[in-house]
Amino acid sequence: TRRRTPSPCGRVWRRRWRQWTLLHALRWLDAEPRPGRQAGDLVRDALVADVVTGWLAPAWLVAWTVPLAIADIRTRRLPTAMVNRLLAGLVVLSLVGGLVSGSVLSIIWSFIGAAAFGGLLVAVRLAAGDALGGGDVRLAVPLGWFLGRSALRWTDIVALIAMALLVSAVGALLTSAVRRRWREPLAFGPWLCLGALLVGMA
Repeated sequence: TRRRTPSPCGRVWRRRWRQWTLLHALRWLDAEPRPGRQAGDLVRDALVADVVTGWLAPAWLVAWTVPLAIADIRTRRLPTAMVNRLLAGLVVLSLVGGLVSGSVLSIIWSFIGAAAFGGLLVAVRLAAGDALGGGDVRLAVPLGWFLGRSALRWTDIVALIAMALLVSAVGALLTSAVRRRWREPLAFGPWLCLGALLVGMA
């Protein structure tokens, strides 16, 4: 059978479609204002994006990390379903903020933060064994996403994760010192959440 050759009209439309998508993708990445936008529209979009990423994201984090911390303290487990819902909500809020502001840079850095924090705790778990639970590793992914939203470069990601881990480690050590039970398992999830929240909001 002979292969069907596309019509010239179809090739023109596909070429125009690729040009249109490439142009708008570049504008989105560069956060350039769309044609016809007024200064008031830009201010409004900036305010909406700030509310979504600056207020709703921390509120969503608190809404889920509080019950996660309680569950970890009581049962020494972090329910996977709750961690997944925390991550899903943060991703949706980042996407909404990116669409409103016209920039995907915060989404990119959030993804890098999630991969970096999660990957770091995976390495720690491989090295330390059962000293770090699998729930803590999974929790690091949404926490890294939250931390990455305010990053502008690689050094910001490293500094944010390092400070969050420092706060978490200090809190866990103080708790162990107060309890005087160094060898008993300690719920590390609440301290991870607290460290990420304090550093992410600073």
